[in-house]
Amino acid sequence: MKKKSLTMNAIMSGVRSILSILFPLITFPYVSRVLQVENLGKYNFANSVCSYFVLLAGLGISTYAIREGSKLRENREQISRFASQMYTINLASSALSYLALVLVVAAVPRFRSYGLLIAIFSIQILFAAIGAEWVFTVFEEFGYITIRGIAFQVAGLILLFLFVKRPEDYYKYALITVFSSVGANGLNWFRLRRYCDLRLVRGIQWGRHLKPILIIFATSLATMLYVESDITILGLLTDDYHVGIYSVSVKVYKIVKSFLSSALVVSIPRFAHYIGMGETKEYNRLFRSMFHFLLLLVAPAVTGLICLSRDVVLLISDPSYLPASTSLQILSAALFVCLFGWLYNACVLIPQKREKYVMYATVVSALVNILFNLILVPLFQENAAAFTTVLAEAVSMVLCIFYARGLVDLKVNLRSVGSVLVGCAGIVACCTAARYAIDGFLPRVAVSVFGSCAVYFLILALLKNEMVRDVLQKAAARLRAGG
Repeated sequence: MKKKSLTMNAIMSGVRSILSILFPLITFPYVSRVLQVENLGKYNFANSVCSYFVLLAGLGISTYAIREGSKLRENREQISRFASQMYTINLASSALSYLALVLVVAAVPRFRSYGLLIAIFSIQILFAAIGAEWVFTVFEEFGYITIRGIAFQVAGLILLFLFVKRPEDYYKYALITVFSSVGANGLNWFRLRRYCDLRLVRGIQWGRHLKPILIIFATSLATMLYVESDITILGLLTDDYHVGIYSVSVKVYKIVKSFLSSALVVSIPRFAHYIGMGETKEYNRLFRSMFHFLLLLVAPAVTGLICLSRDVVLLISDPSYLPASTSLQILSAALFVCLFGWLYNACVLIPQKREKYVMYATVVSALVNILFNLILVPLFQENAAAFTTVLAEAVSMVLCIFYARGLVDLKVNLRSVGSVLVGCAGIVACCTAARYAIDGFLPRVAVSVFGSCAVYFLILALLKNEMVRDVLQKAAARLRAGG
């Protein structure tokens, strides 16, 4: 197989990450205004219910197949045999998932009223199975994946503006969402034959494949439970209105988290490399840098989001969603614990082959989230759902730090931490001053955002924050060299 360019793969991965943030920023303000609170709540509740069965259908096949298939890709016969076994298992699990979904919808009266929406979202189960997306990842076809994905997202965007124009168009929105997310998998079948010969087989090595697949599935299920259970339980114990309100704060939370986590994603291979090479000193140095960089980035983002929660809600929706500002403020705190938990999870435990501890932390967090949702949601609705997310993420972070003890040597620079805290106080002062001094909505938001960034950077520079000082020194050196 021709070796792919790592640089090009990284660029394509970056493009996909940017688009995953950009498209929701374009579509969600429009959708939230058109569908209104209750219909948006119906859409999100049905989607959350179906997401469990999509996960059940996928098991842990994709992750396992990428890991094991990458070892066989140079031999077409071997990769075809392996891929056919994965394909057969995936189709079988998809059939079982459909059966389970039908039984659950029939058994739960609340679900029956969302039957058509759930049926639409369940199309994802079939297309995910027949598309065998993991094959293209094994063969590093990131260019194909990215270009194809962009084409269908753009098509979905056009269809959205053409056909979703009234509150009752939420069924059309569901169809368009499914089309843009998994419709491209229909093209995969025609391209797959370039890499392997897929077919249904009988001689499956169950003993070899099933255990690792189920371990991966257990971790994914636990993650799903503490990511999605708040919306599901909110929908079951309250109504579509509260789900719709919460959907706005969750959308903002996920967009900001996706943006902030990109700093971690690009560093994970380097952590794994240092571990593999036994370069402990470089590993600890990188971890220390990432810790302070994450603090530098996340703390002001959380502070700004708390200060501007009402303005952010108005920016991406309309005044009918303003109650979401409280749950957004609560969820903002989850960004902090979530990303620092992920730092220990993805950059310490997984590179050092401590996956089982990640699973333990995830399972405990999921149970905490579900338990407190059941207790608090009937009392505090969407605010309770946001609080339980913070609680679950905090539990996960604490457990990951506990399991990582002795694996990494972190020396915290108290001066850097202090400068960040003072900088965040500057952000609060700037946003408060803008709120009282400027009447216009857009001018106030613009001054708050850009003013806060300027004040934060200036404070860090004056207090000689280590990372900001290094950036300024390198910039000055380049200017001198250019002069």
